[in-house]
Amino acid sequence: MPLTTTPSPHTLRYVKDEEDGCAVLKVKAAFAYVGLELKTEICGDGDNLAAAGKGIYLTCPASKSSNSPATIGQSAAILRYVSKLSPYSNLYGPGSNYSKSTVDQWLDFCRAELDVPNAALKASEEPPADLVKQVKDDIAKSLAIVDGHLTASTYLTCNYITCADISLACSMKSISSVPDSLANLKRWFDTIVNHPKMSAVFGTGSSSSSSIPPSAPVDLGLQMSGVPPPVAPKLYKRNRLRIKELLSSPPMGSTVTVCGWARTIRNADAGKLLFIELNDGSTSLSVQCVLKESTTGFEESKSNRSGGTGASFEIVGEVIKSEGAGQSIEILVIKSTCLGAVYGGDAEGKTVGGSKYPLSKKGHTLEHLRNHAHLRPRSKVHSAAMRVRHAMAFATHKFFNDNGFLYVHTPIITCADCEGAGEQFGVTTMFGVDPHKTDIKVPIVEEEKKVEEKADEAKDGEPKKGLSNKAKKKAEKKAAALAKKAAMAAAEGGKPPEEKLPPGAIDYTKDFFAKRANLTVSGQLNVETHCCAMSDVYTFGPTFRAENSHTSRHLAEFWMIEPEIAFADLHDDINLAEDYIKYCVTYALEVCRDDLEFFETSPFGEKGLIKRLENVIAAPFKRLTYTEGIEVLKKVVSDGHKFEESKIEWGMDLGSEHERYLCETVFKKPVVLTDYPKDIKAFYMKLNEDGKTVAAADILVPKIGELVGGSQREHRADTLHSRCLQSGVDPKAVWWYMELRKFGTIPHAGFGLGFERLILFITGLENIRDVIPFPRAPGLADF
Repeated sequence: MPLTTTPSPHTLRYVKDEEDGCAVLKVKAAFAYVGLELKTEICGDGDNLAAAGKGIYLTCPASKSSNSPATIGQSAAILRYVSKLSPYSNLYGPGSNYSKSTVDQWLDFCRAELDVPNAALKASEEPPADLVKQVKDDIAKSLAIVDGHLTASTYLTCNYITCADISLACSMKSISSVPDSLANLKRWFDTIVNHPKMSAVFGTGSSSSSSIPPSAPVDLGLQMSGVPPPVAPKLYKRNRLRIKELLSSPPMGSTVTVCGWARTIRNADAGKLLFIELNDGSTSLSVQCVLKESTTGFEESKSNRSGGTGASFEIVGEVIKSEGAGQSIEILVIKSTCLGAVYGGDAEGKTVGGSKYPLSKKGHTLEHLRNHAHLRPRSKVHSAAMRVRHAMAFATHKFFNDNGFLYVHTPIITCADCEGAGEQFGVTTMFGVDPHKTDIKVPIVEEEKKVEEKADEAKDGEPKKGLSNKAKKKAEKKAAALAKKAAMAAAEGGKPPEEKLPPGAIDYTKDFFAKRANLTVSGQLNVETHCCAMSDVYTFGPTFRAENSHTSRHLAEFWMIEPEIAFADLHDDINLAEDYIKYCVTYALEVCRDDLEFFETSPFGEKGLIKRLENVIAAPFKRLTYTEGIEVLKKVVSDGHKFEESKIEWGMDLGSEHERYLCETVFKKPVVLTDYPKDIKAFYMKLNEDGKTVAAADILVPKIGELVGGSQREHRADTLHSRCLQSGVDPKAVWWYMELRKFGTIPHAGFGLGFERLILFITGLENIRDVIPFPRAPGLADF
């Protein structure tokens, strides 16, 4: 069923002088963007608006409560009204009060800093030259402010077009010129006026009427052929209104359909009223649905029939103003349908009731929620964490795409150990698929002597327990051919001969991959191959570590974000990492504001969370060397501070307590430590000229400690070979990685960021198992 209906088109009326003005253009562009019909009409001489000699107003269709059409004046007010006509367009921002106020600020900016000064110039046929110069200078300064704002963002207020973007683009249409130096502004303007929904309004088709000349090509990120098409509903369309959209832009007086799960069901007025608190996971907030005795489905919706908390419903009703505290609207239900009752009345799950429902309306510990991971998405804390996780994943792809990076899918199964730690999960098919099978025989490498004895027995006419002469000759011939092939490969470079395993070792040549294979601990080595051919790339996927750790900071399965930048050094790498972290934090503050406010007040979250995040983007990160950091910590200890590990010395691997102290107490901001001792870092990091340190950098953030670990990669073949040997890594095991240094090597750098740690940092949660849908840890893989 349709969510809203528009019985008759809107009419925009204006005086003749406004026909080519930016106010009329703003309204036309907004209606075109949301896809609603708009009629236009120039006021006649007898019209009150024409008599006043200025202005525009919009005539709206008559509402249910009034037979006469309403009118709205001023373009900013009309734009706000249009945004509420189409909640899905998000023209008024993502939905939070903060977002709406930001849109309002830009609407006011357009009027005060561009429209009014420009109108003042056009009001006089021959304005004084000094006035013209002053006004143009003021407009140029205003546009420079916008250009600076657009340096780090695609649009004005969020990650898509709002009425603020439409307003500014229309204001700029009436400006005669824009300085060529404002490349960000011109890039943004071209994006808006060439949008498929608005190009006709702006006249940016084959014959553009734009007074702003086309800008020079600027970096818009990774662009393929053509322009990506807009995402617009074609066949698929929800037959319900998400509660997030309902609460952000309530269609008052309209009949809507919402679906979700009951958080609470309670009776009132001696059982004559029923209140269902409904949530669909789109927001942490719920909507109250009010049922009367006469409501269709009233009896079936009661707790004794539906099971209460956890039951799923489809609700059809009218959006009305709420008289209750803590909510602005509620739904007066016309029809309630229980889609799925809760069968928790008994242990067998055959009786309707909530006594055995694991997520009853009382509060639960996070440990309890982890033990019911299949149901914990219905809890407020986990659903909020998952929304933030989604937003950070989207922000990650947007950041790298818009910066010109290519997304590369690196393998999950690998035969290389990136970190050299040996804590890898093995992958094999030698154990079969039947867990009850008892006669499994794992092939092992036999001694050469035993093989020869078997061959001799066959030659002497003894029972043929082993190889026949024919088989032996065939094996010898094959071995000679393989030896020759290996020798040729060694002479020409390429894959070295397979390592000979000692007798008694598992013979992986009989396994699926014909060698030992593991789940990857990092995609870095693989993604570097594409960096050395396609320049700036990144990978974002699951990684695995068989570390028997039960702490709140470790998982056996976790996701890593690993970019690699070509023709770059450590300084470039640090700049990229700082930009990325700040972008994610800014994105969260903008898009996830409601969830962050929830975490700030939740007993599981962090008081002062938003202020901490705002502090991250307020100033540059503190940068110092590892050596300088050690000296700071030594002084702290000498002044009386006690760490669990208080023996601070150069060469030690800093613990989380040391890292957090530096960024939380000493500098009170994120800290970048560089140039670590080579003995505590991986083999692939570039050796510095001092021969003792490597060009590595860790970014330490409050609450977490190390969030990012990066380095300039060692691109010198001889040095990399030596570093492999020093670090206990067999160069033959990473022969293909070594060859990158042989064929057109380049300086390049990259970093790794643990995605779950980023979510902990953003949400303020304490345990890493609470920010991933299904945590994997020692003894934990039930779901």
